[in-house]
Amino acid sequence: MLNKIGRTYVKTENFITDFLMIGVVFFVFIASVMRWAGSPIPWSVEFAQLLFVWVIFLGANRALREDRHIGVDFFTKKLPDRLRVTLEILMMLLVMGFLIFIGYFGILLSIENSVRLISNLTMSYSFVTLSVPIGCILMIFTILIKIKEKIMALKTVSNS
Repeated sequence: MLNKIGRTYVKTENFITDFLMIGVVFFVFIASVMRWAGSPIPWSVEFAQLLFVWVIFLGANRALREDRHIGVDFFTKKLPDRLRVTLEILMMLLVMGFLIFIGYFGILLSIENSVRLISNLTMSYSFVTLSVPIGCILMIFTILIKIKEKIMALKTVSNS
């Protein structure tokens, strides 16, 4: 059952990320065409930027889940399996500490920006900055799942 929920979550997150990216392209395109036509839409660029910030943080979680972040594993591949997996867990814990740090200050930033409005829109700027803590929370959950998988792999290596 949990696997079904997980698959549904992943599909939903991928859909939202793809949809937001299409929205960014659409609004930037419309803004360019309308500016060229002499009737600029003042809010379209700000709205595209709002969508883009969300794409960045949701996309970062997607890249983390799919192991698509840039990494240098030239040396770690040469390590014994047990040491390599232990090192990977330690690195994930460091990343998680960084995400907690950034997420905490992202919450403070969102609270601070709650009264600020996005220029040309009647939306609070906290809609933009809220992407930081939410993205961090999602990435922390992804890291916790990956750590669990690595620990299971460590047990398998230990039993071999």
